[in-house]
Amino acid sequence: MNVRAFSLLAFAGLTFAVFAQSTPSSSDSKPAVVAELFTSEGCSSCPPADALLVQMDGKTYAGAPIIVLSEHVDYWNHDGWRDPFSSEQWTQRQNDYNLRFRLDSVYTPQMVIDGSQQVNGSNGGQIGHAIETAAAQPGKLQITIADASWNNDVLHATVSVSDPSPQAAKGTTLYAVLADDQDTSNVAKGENSGRTLTHVSVVRVLQKVSSLHGPYSGPVEIKLPHGVNRSKMRLIVFAQKGQNGQIFGAAQREV
Repeated sequence: MNVRAFSLLAFAGLTFAVFAQSTPSSSDSKPAVVAELFTSEGCSSCPPADALLVQMDGKTYAGAPIIVLSEHVDYWNHDGWRDPFSSEQWTQRQNDYNLRFRLDSVYTPQMVIDGSQQVNGSNGGQIGHAIETAAAQPGKLQITIADASWNNDVLHATVSVSDPSPQAAKGTTLYAVLADDQDTSNVAKGENSGRTLTHVSVVRVLQKVSSLHGPYSGPVEIKLPHGVNRSKMRLIVFAQKGQNGQIFGAAQREV
């Protein structure tokens, strides 16, 4: 069975083997691809996409590691259930993408691949094709994260970025994300009432680190938001162009 067909069957409830390929050798490996899922616990169409993101998490496809982000929007909160991970900030980020994509309106579940392609977050075939396209893009940056540690409720790390090409450097900003490794909710009301939902890489903080004009090495400090429990989390760093939203490189590590 070919890879594209397997990805289409994934949505039918089969194991998401399309993203479970063996890790390529170092000579064949490519920079990571970022998959952002805009989702909500108040949306009945979102649980399949959430489950798909769990299957994608930590996998490699088309020679590229996949870094996933779960960004919970807040515009479903009026339908009986307030998503505990939702934020207006993620709704605004989705709106910014939709302006670039020239869509008539926002929707969930929506997945954005490397900031440059948007697909239905439940469609394994579309997702696989978009990741394959993103993995083939040249000129990505090498990003590394070192010395990540907590000091009370502040995360400290050192981030390094390789010398970017003129195309990658122009108008590109380095961002840092603090995300829950995994969360589970027992939804009591709304469209998903009675369901237990599992999410991975749930974004809690997204902040600017620095504009990029050349190679970069410097500190990152992220304060844990009030009310967020510091258990197992992830630090994700990515470089994104402001003009068109394209992501030119990313890295992650557990903290």
